[in-house]
Amino acid sequence: MKSAHSLVKPVITALLVTNCFAFRLISVEKTYSPKNGAETQILSLVLKAEFQANNWAKNEKVCFSVEGLDPSPELVKALRQQDLNVRSAAEWRKKLSCGFEIHLQFQNLDSSQNSRVHSVVGDLRDINNGEGHFEVYQRDGEYLLRKIDGEWSIREYFPSKKNSKTQ
Repeated sequence: MKSAHSLVKPVITALLVTNCFAFRLISVEKTYSPKNGAETQILSLVLKAEFQANNWAKNEKVCFSVEGLDPSPELVKALRQQDLNVRSAAEWRKKLSCGFEIHLQFQNLDSSQNSRVHSVVGDLRDINNGEGHFEVYQRDGEYLLRKIDGEWSIREYFPSKKNSKTQ
């Protein structure tokens, strides 16, 4: 007869495998997909503005998330076709392949007129090199976009008040 102690390891292993599998299913299902072409265009404009503002080279790999979710593969593909070297934030977690990460969140989206997008940029290079344990935030602010004659454009960028001294 087996002791209770000898049964603990297989039970814990089974629970871990089950939980990891369930977590993987949840994370795969929960991705951000734009509701329309306007959202994709807005995200593209904001990402391009961040590349420019941070003086990133065109070949710099940048991971991003939208609304706290990984972007759908279709969104990543659409943005890469617009000459943005972006990856899903999930890719960094798997491969440490991005030097920077952008967290985007719609503050207001009226696809007929205006949009506000909050953007937080983090530097992941120290983590990737094993020299740090935390993402270093570089920029934090809000983009105001407006649609005029059917085209979206960035009207203004407002640094967050907490970071306005460093912007």
